[in-house]
Amino acid sequence: MVNTERLCLGCMNDNGGEQVCPICGFDNSADNSKEHLKTGTWLNANRYYVGKVIEEAGDGVTYIGWDNDRNAVVNIKEYFPAGIAVRSDDRLTVTPAEERGLIFNQGKEDFTKLFKDLYLADASLAVLRVEDVFEAGGTMYAVQSTVSGHTLKEFLIRNGGSLKWEQAKPLFMPLISTVAALNDMGIYHRGICLDNIIVGRDGKLRLTGFCIKSVLTAHSEFLSQLPSGFAAPEQYLETTENFATCDVYALGAVLFRTLIGTTPPDAKDRLANDKLAIPTKVTETVPRGALVAMANALKVDPLQRVGSADRLYKMFEAVAGLPVVTDEENEPEEKKAKAKTSVIYAVIAVAATAIILAVLFIVFALPAFKDNNESSKPTSVPSTPSTITSSASSGYVPDAVLFEVPDLLGEVYADVYGELQTDFAHFDFVVAGRMPSDTVPRGAICQQSIEKGSRVERDTKIELYISQGPDKLKMPDVKGKNWQEGMNEFFKAGFYVDAVKFEMGQNADVKPDEIYEVIDRDGSSIRAGAQVSINDLITVYYNDPNMVVDSSSEESSSNTPTTQQ
Repeated sequence: MVNTERLCLGCMNDNGGEQVCPICGFDNSADNSKEHLKTGTWLNANRYYVGKVIEEAGDGVTYIGWDNDRNAVVNIKEYFPAGIAVRSDDRLTVTPAEERGLIFNQGKEDFTKLFKDLYLADASLAVLRVEDVFEAGGTMYAVQSTVSGHTLKEFLIRNGGSLKWEQAKPLFMPLISTVAALNDMGIYHRGICLDNIIVGRDGKLRLTGFCIKSVLTAHSEFLSQLPSGFAAPEQYLETTENFATCDVYALGAVLFRTLIGTTPPDAKDRLANDKLAIPTKVTETVPRGALVAMANALKVDPLQRVGSADRLYKMFEAVAGLPVVTDEENEPEEKKAKAKTSVIYAVIAVAATAIILAVLFIVFALPAFKDNNESSKPTSVPSTPSTITSSASSGYVPDAVLFEVPDLLGEVYADVYGELQTDFAHFDFVVAGRMPSDTVPRGAICQQSIEKGSRVERDTKIELYISQGPDKLKMPDVKGKNWQEGMNEFFKAGFYVDAVKFEMGQNADVKPDEIYEVIDRDGSSIRAGAQVSINDLITVYYNDPNMVVDSSSEESSSNTPTTQQ
């Protein structure tokens, strides 16, 4: 069992009992407001140790906590609706405010049912797991597991504001499936938004921020918290019955923000002007089916909206790779050909989605969340800090803390990424780029900006460079293979996804779908076995899959590739 006297009340890491935590900076002599549980309170027969307040919602307060049975950091949500509940002088007992007993008890029943239903939900669902629900001090508590990561809002900001469809689809499909499964159980979120979706360190989305239904409607005695741009129009009305369509609307809004880069107008504004502006560049890259499904999920009228998350899932599942064409009959032949080529790009991109998402998360999600720790045990400071101390009547207080920089050279970045997020979270690691190296394996760290053993302050920025392996690679023999086989050969040879471009052309001398030419950036043909720079752009031409070869014809087409612009 962990000695809780050594745990920081701000991050629940073992900081050796320091008053000012060298890991998160929290002053452990501080206390929560008198309206909240006192830090250091024990709940449920001394199983849960309560830390600082990390969130307040219309139906309660969430604290960071420690589960003494599982030796794990948890979130503890207390039913304590603002203006409806009051706390006694003992800081533990909760009672209804004057003349608020009926609404307090109704909300308490709703809170209990919601989190008990979530407790029974399948463990495979993309949500923060509810580990326990219990009553104490006249109110209810729900204990949830934690996960290290970023909110989707922060993740998108770090990723340039939006994602491509090829990246978004595999990321969101498990989340939409989870919402469908929850709705089938009678569980409705009604508050899905960027702040209530966590992008975990493993690259998976998880839904959080569950509240009782009264908090997520505008006309309620509870303090409402409707997320602007994501709440459905009917949530602003006096009564709302079909909560499933509210979740569909929110999912459509989240995908709109993810793909377009802007939040949809507030639902109240859309009642007067139901127009959603989509940039032309988006309509040319996002498949028609995806935009149609998204638009139908965002219908103002719930009767015209997609009726369920399950139906929305099936609509996105059926989306092919073709981009939107605004006027197909009048589209120039050149642009139609471009649409055909984009099918191949989409397939290639989907095949590499797992790699792309992993790289995106690694590059843009380095700064760790101190309060969302998923490790089963609290993390100790990895190296003994050097301290400059001062004596005070209140006890030992560190004035400055220095940490030793680890030796990361030669370490595979994907293998040590978790340690950088937890054991070394007091540094600000940044992947500054990739470099060719004949000695350091691809994917390993080949350079760090601050030498190992140096002692620096917390949050010092350390730039890392990742090896991309040898500067030159051997060109695989792909002529005569179909484009899918050729793509796999390039990947096996070590080429990057963005360095190989597949183009459809026409050549009557080869079979449909067969690769017949490979050229470099200057247009020169590349033979199999040649040494090619890993950063050079390679274009691979394959025959039109729909081309019919007339063997009786004496005419032979030119071998010059037909490039789709």
